[in-house]
Amino acid sequence: MKDKALYLKIIIAILIIVNLVTFKIFSKRGEDIVQADFCYYEDDNKYILVEKNEIEKSITSYLYKDNADNFLSRIYEYGTDKELQIEDLIKEKKYEEYTKKVNELLDLKYPKFISNVLKTSDGNRSYLLRDNELVIYFNNYEITPKVDEVLYLKVNYNEIKDAINFTVLLDSSYENESGYDYTNAKKSVAITFDDSPNKNKTNKILNYLSDNHFRATFFVVGEKVEANKDLLINIKNSGNEVGSHTYSHQNMSKMSDAEIIDDYETMNSLYMSVFDRSLTLLRPPYGSIKKSQLALIDVSFILWSLDTNDWRYRDSNYLINYVINNIKDGDIILFHDSYDSTVSAIEELLPILYSKGYQVMSVSELMDLKGIDLVPNEIVHKAS
Repeated sequence: MKDKALYLKIIIAILIIVNLVTFKIFSKRGEDIVQADFCYYEDDNKYILVEKNEIEKSITSYLYKDNADNFLSRIYEYGTDKELQIEDLIKEKKYEEYTKKVNELLDLKYPKFISNVLKTSDGNRSYLLRDNELVIYFNNYEITPKVDEVLYLKVNYNEIKDAINFTVLLDSSYENESGYDYTNAKKSVAITFDDSPNKNKTNKILNYLSDNHFRATFFVVGEKVEANKDLLINIKNSGNEVGSHTYSHQNMSKMSDAEIIDDYETMNSLYMSVFDRSLTLLRPPYGSIKKSQLALIDVSFILWSLDTNDWRYRDSNYLINYVINNIKDGDIILFHDSYDSTVSAIEELLPILYSKGYQVMSVSELMDLKGIDLVPNEIVHKAS
C-alpha cells in the first residue's frame, strides 16, 4: 500500500510540474485566461491549438478553434508575453490602404452576398501569421442565406508589403484566391439559357452571375444575334460560354438534312464574324433532333437533365423552389433569359445554391471538371 501511495504522489508531482512549465497564467481585462501551446481557455470555453508560427524571430502567432469552428487568435512579440493587435502590425498611416486591399481580395474570393457582409458588418476576426501570408478568419457574421463553411481569407504579404511594419521574406510568385477556382470538392452544375440574347434581361443575368462568381452557357439564336452583337460580346467577354440555338429556331427534327446544314453554316459564319472561331455546342430548339441527323454537323449536342419549364411557370418563387428541390450534382439546368420571372429567380437562386454547396458553371467547365470529354455528333444530358 505504501508503494502505491508513493507512486501516486510521484505521478501527481510530475503533473504539477508539467502544468507549471507548460501553462502561462495571467489576467487580462478582468478575465482569467489560461494559455498553453496546445489549448487556450477563455470564459469557460476551450480552444484547441490549430497552428503556431514564429515569424522571423519577431512575432509568435497562435490560432485556436473550439468545437463550433469558432476561431481565436493571439499574437505576441517573440520571446515575451506582450500581446499584439492587428493594428500594431500595420503602419499607422497605411491602415486604410491595408483595409482597401483586404476588401478587394474578399470581393475576388467570395460572392457579393458574403463579401459585402464581411467588409461592412460587425463580427469577430482572428488573425494567423505565416511566413508568407496573413490569414484572416471571420466568425459570427450574419450572412443570408446562411453558409455552412469556414470563412477565411489568405493575404499574401506581397499584397500588403508597404503597409506591414514587420520583416518577412516575400514570395517570388503567388496566386490570390478566386471564386472562379472551381473544385471537385464541391457539388457542381451547369446553368444554361435558351433563346438568348434578350437585351436588358441577359445583361441583368450576367451581372448576377458575376456577383456570385458563377458562369453559364447561353444558347443564342442567330436572328437575335444579328441585332445584338454587342450583347453576344458581353456574354463571351464576361467569361460565360456561347452555344448555338440555331439561326432560325426551327424544329430540327422536321428539317431536311440540307436545311440543317445551311442553318448551321449561316449561324456559324455569324459567330465567326464576331469571334473568329467556330461554334462547338448546339442545343436543338425544343430538344428535338433525330439520331440520324447528329452526324450532319460537327458539334456536341447539349440537352438537359433539369427543365425548369420557366416558359410555362412565370413565377420566380416556383422556379427557385423547383430547382432547390430537384437539383443534383452534375445537372445541366434549362432556363430561358426571356422572362422577368426567370431573371428574378436567378438573382435569388444563385446565392442559395452557393449556400447549399453548389458551384455553377458553363457546360464545358462542368464536363471538364468531371473529366468528361465533349464529343462531336453526340448528345449530352448531364455530367455523369
